[in-house]
Amino acid sequence: MRLVAFIEYAAVVIGIVAMVAGHFFQRPKFFLFGVFLFGAGFALAGLLALFTRRMAFRPADDAFESYAGLPALIVGLMALALGVGAIGSAYLLDLGQWHATVDNLMRRPAPLLAVGGLFFIGLGILMLLNPQGHHSWAWRILVYVPRSTVGVIAIAAGVAGMVLGAWEWRDPAAFKAFGADLPRKIRLLY
Repeated sequence: MRLVAFIEYAAVVIGIVAMVAGHFFQRPKFFLFGVFLFGAGFALAGLLALFTRRMAFRPADDAFESYAGLPALIVGLMALALGVGAIGSAYLLDLGQWHATVDNLMRRPAPLLAVGGLFFIGLGILMLLNPQGHHSWAWRILVYVPRSTVGVIAIAAGVAGMVLGAWEWRDPAAFKAFGADLPRKIRLLY
């Protein structure tokens, strides 16, 4: 096993154990340390994937070689975003600002919509790629076409999430009115 992969996995696993132990034994500092370690493991994996353009969390040098390049960059960006989010969450929890931040994001969800949209776009692009290079008709009909269809839907959902995030950021009153009126419009469709 690669030493860097061992460190990534160890940080994530020890972080999860520390979170569970901190919660179970009511030790908030253990919990915060666990959240930080979890995020650090993902951030390290994401950074290495971005710099090397090879898949994150690779246990061996020859693992996932067909996913080198664009798929590795997308997964690396997603792992880095998850890691930075977890580290930021640990910081907010330590400062006692977690609940205020969550309340603010519930009132103004533009950043969450934009980041969620980017994640869906990344997942959709990963579903559209065929890094293994399977070219048989059975593979294309039974696997690639349904996976590509879901990928296109995920990309469309991601773009919609980013557009909704931009709309909420530019005109929060109109977005809030649209959100309040949406259940009534959906009931009219049925």
